[in-house]
Amino acid sequence: MSEQFTIRRAEPDDDSLIAALVVEGFLDKFRPVFGRRMDHSVKIMQKWVGLEHASGGVESLVVDSAAEIVGSVGIRTAESREDVLARGLWRTLTRNLGTPRAVWATTLLSYPRYSWASSEAYVERLVVAPEFRQKGVARGLLAAAEDLARESGKVTIGLHVSGQNIPALRLYEDEGYEEVSRQRSLITGYFLGIRDWLYLRKEL
Repeated sequence: MSEQFTIRRAEPDDDSLIAALVVEGFLDKFRPVFGRRMDHSVKIMQKWVGLEHASGGVESLVVDSAAEIVGSVGIRTAESREDVLARGLWRTLTRNLGTPRAVWATTLLSYPRYSWASSEAYVERLVVAPEFRQKGVARGLLAAAEDLARESGKVTIGLHVSGQNIPALRLYEDEGYEEVSRQRSLITGYFLGIRDWLYLRKEL
């Protein structure tokens, strides 16, 4: 990765910037989830990122470039408090979207499903600002995530990627990740264009 980029641990003040990156990076996926309430998407994602950090066993890393955050990765290294996460996300969704749309958002966001394993770290999200892609940022973040996993005593690291995301799939395969299993969803296939979710794993 170029020397102009610096990877560091995220701070609480970074949550809103991480949220904006995630929404921008996956805009085509968030539009069907939030519908006409896209203006609430960053606020909802900021709450979710905060919940991940507080109760989800997740730590985030960010990439700085000229005092601007241009990429981030979230790594789960501890077991999450799923009840706290679910309640917190549901409250945020209903408050910002209303109950019908919150039900719909929860249905779409429930994929892919992951089962926690104490010996494995899990990449919750990896996102790079569009104008900074193809510059080695994603590879740098992935390597930093693996280092954090090793520091946490994990022996493997896993992640999900959609079968349609060929650039990301090639990146992970180039970095030594191998497919372990896959989930198929008719719902996300129809509404998000994601029919298959591939689970990839790498030995550390």
